[in-house]
Amino acid sequence: MPNFLEFIKREARFFVFSRSLIAVVIGFISWPCLLYLLDLYDSVSPIREGNAFAMVASITVVSLIVFCIFLLRSWIAKPSVKDLAKQVENANPDLQDLLNCAVELEDESRQRTLSFMEKRVLRQAEKKAMEITWSQGTRPKARFWISLALGTLAGLLLTGWSVGQSPLQKSFDALSGEPGLFLFTTKTGSSMKVEYPSSSEFSRGTDISVFADVTRGHRGEKKAFIEFKENGVIENLEMLRTPVMGRFEFVVPSLQNDFHYRVTTPSLESEWELLRAYDPPSIAQSQWQISPPSYLKMEDMEHDGFGYFRAPEGSRIKLKLSVNEKPANVGASLFVNDEEISLDRVNATTFEFSHILQKEWKGTLHLNDLDSPQREPVVYDEFIFAPIPDDPPIVEITEPAKDLQLASDASLLVEVYSSDDHGVADVRINISHAGEKEEETIFVDPVEKEKTISYVLDLSERALATGDVITYLALAMDNREPEGQIARSEIYFIEILPPEGNSTESDAEMSGEQKEIPVRDFINRTKKIIRSTYDALLDEKYKREKLGLAIATDSLGLKNDMTKVYDEFEGQFPIVDGIDLGELLNEATYHIEQTEIYAGDQMLDESLEPSDKTLRKLVQLYALMQKMQKQKAKGKGKPKEAKEDTAGKPEKDPGEGEKDPAEQLKDLGKDLDKLKDFKEKQNELNREIGRAAGTGQKGETNQKIAEKQEDLRRDLEGLRDDWYKETGSLGKVGSLDQAGGEMKEAAGDLRRDSPRDAQPHGELAAEALGNAISEVEAAMSALAAGMIDQLKEEASDLAARQKGLGDETENAQEGEGERLKDGQGGINELADELLEKIDQSARSLGNFNENATEDLLRGARNSRDGGIERSGKRAENSLLYEAFPQAKKEQDKVADNLDKLSDDLQGVADKLRNLGNGALRELVEKLQEAQEDIPGMTGDELKEEAEELAKSIGSLPNAEQDERLRNLTQFFEQLAINENPSQSSSMASAAVSDALELVEQFFWKQAVENRLRRNQETSSAPGRYKKQVEEYFRRIAEGE
Repeated sequence: MPNFLEFIKREARFFVFSRSLIAVVIGFISWPCLLYLLDLYDSVSPIREGNAFAMVASITVVSLIVFCIFLLRSWIAKPSVKDLAKQVENANPDLQDLLNCAVELEDESRQRTLSFMEKRVLRQAEKKAMEITWSQGTRPKARFWISLALGTLAGLLLTGWSVGQSPLQKSFDALSGEPGLFLFTTKTGSSMKVEYPSSSEFSRGTDISVFADVTRGHRGEKKAFIEFKENGVIENLEMLRTPVMGRFEFVVPSLQNDFHYRVTTPSLESEWELLRAYDPPSIAQSQWQISPPSYLKMEDMEHDGFGYFRAPEGSRIKLKLSVNEKPANVGASLFVNDEEISLDRVNATTFEFSHILQKEWKGTLHLNDLDSPQREPVVYDEFIFAPIPDDPPIVEITEPAKDLQLASDASLLVEVYSSDDHGVADVRINISHAGEKEEETIFVDPVEKEKTISYVLDLSERALATGDVITYLALAMDNREPEGQIARSEIYFIEILPPEGNSTESDAEMSGEQKEIPVRDFINRTKKIIRSTYDALLDEKYKREKLGLAIATDSLGLKNDMTKVYDEFEGQFPIVDGIDLGELLNEATYHIEQTEIYAGDQMLDESLEPSDKTLRKLVQLYALMQKMQKQKAKGKGKPKEAKEDTAGKPEKDPGEGEKDPAEQLKDLGKDLDKLKDFKEKQNELNREIGRAAGTGQKGETNQKIAEKQEDLRRDLEGLRDDWYKETGSLGKVGSLDQAGGEMKEAAGDLRRDSPRDAQPHGELAAEALGNAISEVEAAMSALAAGMIDQLKEEASDLAARQKGLGDETENAQEGEGERLKDGQGGINELADELLEKIDQSARSLGNFNENATEDLLRGARNSRDGGIERSGKRAENSLLYEAFPQAKKEQDKVADNLDKLSDDLQGVADKLRNLGNGALRELVEKLQEAQEDIPGMTGDELKEEAEELAKSIGSLPNAEQDERLRNLTQFFEQLAINENPSQSSSMASAAVSDALELVEQFFWKQAVENRLRRNQETSSAPGRYKKQVEEYFRRIAEGE
């Protein structure tokens, strides 16, 4: 084929290609344009997601058809070779029609042989074909290509826009398989909020909520409609929005018949769903029959329905249940404590069940359709049966109702009162002596709710000696079956003493420096231990363990106190009737130690025997002491000689009364001021001694300091002698003796020109004076607390009297107003006297503790401001006119006011006592010391410190009840056993700060700060540095 023909055909193919590009661009633009038109339609008439894909597919097919039409048209419009030759000739005039002739001759060459000249034309055309520009005249201009580019860009932009349009998005959503509409149902108003499928069955009459969760809206907006069939007609209603985004609700009220429905949105629709109604099991009649225990002799009771009922403990509860005939096969069960109990079937529609009521019994009744087990049971309202407990009996010894001291041949009338809510069946008297117990029934028929029985206890029928102890109590048993409940009365003690020894007004006195042994206190504390042991034996295990530890603690404290007294009086105990009183006290100490051991091991039964022996030894000691005092008074006998001669010393007049507490407090305040002055002088002397030791002074300077030290010692000795004359106890002046001894040593060293040797003695003298100050403050705190305790008791007693009078007023009858008015007038007078006493006590405490004074005055002022005088007067006036309700109202105000006043006084007394509490004081000092030392402690030191702090904090008042104190105790206990405690030092410091803050609750804050400040000024070195300090002073003394 000639080259010119090949070139012409190539241009023909290019023509077809360029026209095909036009078809592509037109088809590319037509698809988003059609999609836009479809989107306009969707905005007017929403398209369902199920139809969206078909419509999008349809416009896609239309776009392809448009493309194909234009593509076919480009092929049909393809130019011939002659037409292209003409276009080339027109674009290249220099060819002079050569190309046209060559094309025609080429066609003719197929039919005939060309002449020489015709062949020459073909050769010239072939030659020219290599020289001419074929693209000119046949190919599109630049404008054509620009138009194509712009069309392509427009198609791309429109296609990108169309991707986010609703119809296309709906198509994608339909193809994703993710549901855009989710349906479920619930029971309207049900607290359980159980979700059910969109097609479910429910008991007839139930309100059903149909919920639709629409996750895909139409064009950014979510709506939902419900269509349902009613009387053959399809209704359409819009569903209500709920607070949950995209959730809609429709309530089907009281479902009676099957309910066909579906939910639609502008772009979605669900399948047709069905809610079926069925008849659930239902109660025709429910009856509870209550049969109390036979011993109560009560008639049976009946209740219908469900709810809260009370019945005697031990009653038989019988349920009789009848159900309706439909459905035919019903099952009934009770759900009690998550346990299902099936009822006994009597016949097709009747069930029974019985239960013995021992504790609160509650549950719900469930009815099931046994033919349709998949259906939910019908649950009825909860029933509750609360037992009316058969309380244990109450028994009291009403006469004499106190401990006694009697001769061995005396007789005692014991009156016993017992009561029970249903009947007392037996009353007994329990008597113990020397470890032997006997019981005697004193009950007299018939069984009654209350009994008062008298019993004569003849001591002459028993072999008793002076110092013996009789323990007696009453027991009562009620008529409960099959076994009665037993209660016991308070325990009382009879001490066998000679008639002349029956006195508990004071402790026994002895000659010599020690003037008294607190035997009565030891006896009373032993009785308390015995009573606590009996109480603990009746408690449950957990409480018994706590009480056992408390008994062990009390026993330990009593043992230590008796040991201390024995040591103080060692060698000075007299012998009476051949019995060494010291040995009696020593034996009592041994027995109480056995009690401590048994109680600590939770062997409470075994601990009673040594406790009884302790009491007998102490009572015997007391009896002999009384006998010795009587002999001494008559001059018929002499006690064992004491070590120090007491001849010539005046004795106190036996009839001399005790000092008034306010006077005692005033005297102690004067002594406290003296001690503080002594301590300040000693501190000044210590500074002078320190300067002399530092400069190595000799001669006259040391002699002058020695004289000052001797003068101070003589002043202190005078105060010490006054104390001893008043108390007669060396223990009371121990700190003063220690301070005087150290002053004497310091003065001696100064006279020998050895101020370095005198320096530690001066420091120890100041420390001993500080201890004496603390002891006086503790005594003042105890004395002041005792004063406030007495006022508190008066307030409590007065409140009780007012409440009692109020009860009488509430039940008063006409004509009783005058008597009640007189009673109210007496209470009003006593209340005025009490407030005056509080004011006087506050003034007497002014020099001792301003905080206590302020609290007392505030309490009295609050009581007056609270209207105690006004309410009391109103009550009195109301009673005059027998306006009993108004009087009762005002009396209640007075009683509440007195109770509040009693609580305020108790708070002041407790804080005063805590000021003198050595353990609390030591804890404050220990906590402050720990706060400074913990950051520098090693792991072992921190563990040791934590263990000590845990014990100290755990022993605080209310430590078990106060949650913060418990947490602190547990923290330090854990720290003490921690393998790497040094990592917890920061937490330990924070815990110490919390503990120090909590301790302030037991004091007035100012008192804590003052005490800490004084301790910082004068306290000795901490225990863990004590050895280093002693070594330091030793080296100074030796001149190293």
